[in-house]
Amino acid sequence: MCAQMAKEGDRNNKYSFDDYLFVRDNFNCYEDDDFFQFLVKKYTGNEFEKIDRELRELSQKVSFKFKYLAEEANKLENRIKCTLIQHYDAHNHRVDRLKRCMETEILEREIFNLGIFDPKKNSPWSRFVKIFLLAQNGEAGVMCPIACTHGMIRLMEKYEDTLKDEAKKILAHMRDGIINNGEREYALGSQFITEIQGGSDVPSNLVEAVFEEAEGPDGISNCWRIYGKKFFCSATQADYAIVSAKPKGTPSSTRIAVFAVPAWLPGNKEREIRNSYTIDRLKQKLGTAELPTAEITYNGAVAYPIGPLEKGLANIVGIVLSMSRVHVGFQAAGGGLRAAREANLYAQFREAFGIPTSLFPLMINQINRLDHGVKRTAAAAFKIYKEFLHFDEQLTAGLKNLQEIEDLVERRRRYRLREIIMLQKIVVAYEAPEMIRLAISFFGGHGIMEDFLSLPRFQRDAMINELWEGPRNVLLTQIHRDFQRVKNWYPAEEFVRDILEGMDPDLVEPLAAEFHRIMSHETLLKNDEQTLAICRDWEILSTKIFNAYQDQALAELNYQGKPLRFTQLLRKFKKRVENEN
Repeated sequence: MCAQMAKEGDRNNKYSFDDYLFVRDNFNCYEDDDFFQFLVKKYTGNEFEKIDRELRELSQKVSFKFKYLAEEANKLENRIKCTLIQHYDAHNHRVDRLKRCMETEILEREIFNLGIFDPKKNSPWSRFVKIFLLAQNGEAGVMCPIACTHGMIRLMEKYEDTLKDEAKKILAHMRDGIINNGEREYALGSQFITEIQGGSDVPSNLVEAVFEEAEGPDGISNCWRIYGKKFFCSATQADYAIVSAKPKGTPSSTRIAVFAVPAWLPGNKEREIRNSYTIDRLKQKLGTAELPTAEITYNGAVAYPIGPLEKGLANIVGIVLSMSRVHVGFQAAGGGLRAAREANLYAQFREAFGIPTSLFPLMINQINRLDHGVKRTAAAAFKIYKEFLHFDEQLTAGLKNLQEIEDLVERRRRYRLREIIMLQKIVVAYEAPEMIRLAISFFGGHGIMEDFLSLPRFQRDAMINELWEGPRNVLLTQIHRDFQRVKNWYPAEEFVRDILEGMDPDLVEPLAAEFHRIMSHETLLKNDEQTLAICRDWEILSTKIFNAYQDQALAELNYQGKPLRFTQLLRKFKKRVENEN
């Protein structure tokens, strides 16, 4: 019989969570995480010393102040505010004023003022690792706008030389910042694509873009204007949005074009006069509750085309949505590291039947599975981003443009990146809720208490990521369709061999053969028994292939660090606090 069971009852139970809370709340997300540091050093090369200094400085904010703000914003009374909007002011002027909690607004302002996308402040690698670090606090109402701004900047940069002056100012405001009241201010971007008939079927969009020569009520003439309803507009608070629309009265009138649309015309933000659109309703969402998402009606909003009108769909899918899918990998990995860490430390702190729960064999297996899962997710995110940087974060928009590349080696490499980004989105977005659910289970009943830990928020947000920028079925179908179109110059089995280069052929070849079999099936859109079986096999295989890619990325790191030890961290942090005082 253990010592605890042999004790008599004591009405003054002195059990306390204080030691666990002390370790959890004093953990520095970068300085105290050897694996994260190892990843950064492995991939940033000659930049490491500078990036390491910057991360240590930023991590002081992320680990403490930013974490506190994110937790305060997650309180129910604050989350409710993101579903509140004031449509009219006291003088009957339409303002559509968003109601958000102060903590979210402070967090958003401080994170965007870091100048994440400003080339004068950040290299591509320093930007990436800072976003990865920020993701340890979950979406928090900020990481979605970060992803959307990133995609909008990359799209506008592709056509920077052809943009109108007004559009160039939009790009500069988001990327380089503008001086406002003596301080540099960086704008938020968003992407409003979805209409009521659905999000993934972008060609079915019906919102119109009309070029109007006559001067409008806003005093602007000879410009494009947007008319119609967008149904799922996240980051509604953003300064600018990428908006898809069909350009009426042009040879491309049945095709999708893409426009940059300001939320306010110059001088009107302070007056709360929006750019000829209304925010009709705010959504009450399962996750990302701190982030306002709305239904919007455009009634002649001034808009600036980005790129050729007929290439809008390819640019949206190939650049904007692909960038968001890359960010899903960042967020799953960054948030996963924190979830696994806090769960592991709690298992070492918590005792049951006289011993820490971390010593039970079933729990040991779960700890190892969770630790391996998040580490391979992070390793693959870094590996994919390295390949992304090889092409200067510029993806080729559309297979048609890709097939025009004469160099077969480069064409295949660009194609691999396109497909591996979709595979990553499919798999990590599907696995993240399961990993977080497992981490929550370590806490027993406390795991569902939102004032006890952050993981219920992480769980809700992970389920949003699973649907954002293409749910699983849509992307699996897209990959299959892609391989049907490129089979003459990139056989399916060679793709698998290429992305899993260096792995044991005995593991790779069965995956390659199965992938070839599935990609050789004519279509996934027939409703027959053979296709249904192929679809079931494809769902399973997609995860196997990308898990193998993740395992290879982790193996390439050759990380030999020691696991976290609760008692060691407790002593270390107590000494650190004593020295600081």
